[in-house]
Amino acid sequence: MLGSALVKTKGKFFKSPHFWAIIVITLFLVLIYQAWPWRTWKFEEGFWQWFSWLSPLYNLAIIELINRVVGILFLVPIIYAAVVFSWQGALVTFLLALISVLPIALDVWSTSSLITNMLLLLVPLFVVSLVAFELARRRRERKHFAERETERKLYISKILESQENERLRIAQEIHDDTIQTLLVIANAAQNLVPSSKGDMAKLKKRAEWIRDATLQAIEELRRTSLDLRPSVLDDLGLVPALRWLLDNMSEGSDVNTRITIKGARRKLPPEAEVTIFRVVQEALNNIKRHSKATEAAVSLEFEPDRLKITIEDNGRGFRPPRKPNRLAARGQLGLIGIRQRLDLLGGTLKIRSKIGGGTSLLIEAKC
Repeated sequence: MLGSALVKTKGKFFKSPHFWAIIVITLFLVLIYQAWPWRTWKFEEGFWQWFSWLSPLYNLAIIELINRVVGILFLVPIIYAAVVFSWQGALVTFLLALISVLPIALDVWSTSSLITNMLLLLVPLFVVSLVAFELARRRRERKHFAERETERKLYISKILESQENERLRIAQEIHDDTIQTLLVIANAAQNLVPSSKGDMAKLKKRAEWIRDATLQAIEELRRTSLDLRPSVLDDLGLVPALRWLLDNMSEGSDVNTRITIKGARRKLPPEAEVTIFRVVQEALNNIKRHSKATEAAVSLEFEPDRLKITIEDNGRGFRPPRKPNRLAARGQLGLIGIRQRLDLLGGTLKIRSKIGGGTSLLIEAKC
């Protein structure tokens, strides 16, 4: 697998015009340094007159020789390689340059001068490496921001889709159940007036039916209202609302539930209670829909300045992505929704799961 990755990387380099440009520049500089200043360049005579444009390089070479620093010009391809191929490209170019000038340095300088020169040659590599690492860091940040933006757009589209689906469901329930029931009640009420004394028994029976149908309509409206926002959350607070949520899950599925409260229970800000309720609700919905679990547990630990929540199940589990922003690419929008809600509270989400070993959500919120 590693060999395959190296082959692909080499192929990518060889196909890049930047790679060949760096090679040409480096080889050209090797030729320049092979014609070192003690091999006199007479730009006004014979062969050298065609290369008078190299006189600035010649003067630089003399300065390098006087100061016992060789290879300054190699900084050009080194920086080029760092920008295009990161620090790996800069290191390879540096080694190529060092091998090229090393024989020249060995011919001219003493051991101490050679060591000094090699140490000086490490300076540009160090600077270029810092630049390369900074460029790589910025590329990672841009990629991270792009992934978060993709996740945000996907989550918003999912929210809009969920809102429309919920509105459609509520409209259908009201139209198909409640409205139809009320219409039947209205028709039955119209026929309550008896035409004779013998109709009193039928009148009583109709009245009883109207009573039962009205109670049924009330129950349907109450259920719809609870789906939108349970009144127990506003009336009694977070913990009773979560108990109600878990009881409903046990009654409506094959999942046994339990809740544990630790620490001194306290009243949270209304927006925090709504957010936490929705987070737990989304997590339980995920368990019911996807986990195939038979047990689910919710634990709340109240601390003076924060609330810790653990939501566990014994389901089939999954392999969490290493990076949270990969959840969108894997279609795990429920977990994205939980994380987005917790962001509003400055909270955190940790996911622990393995195939066949259940799932745990560890949540901390400052509230």
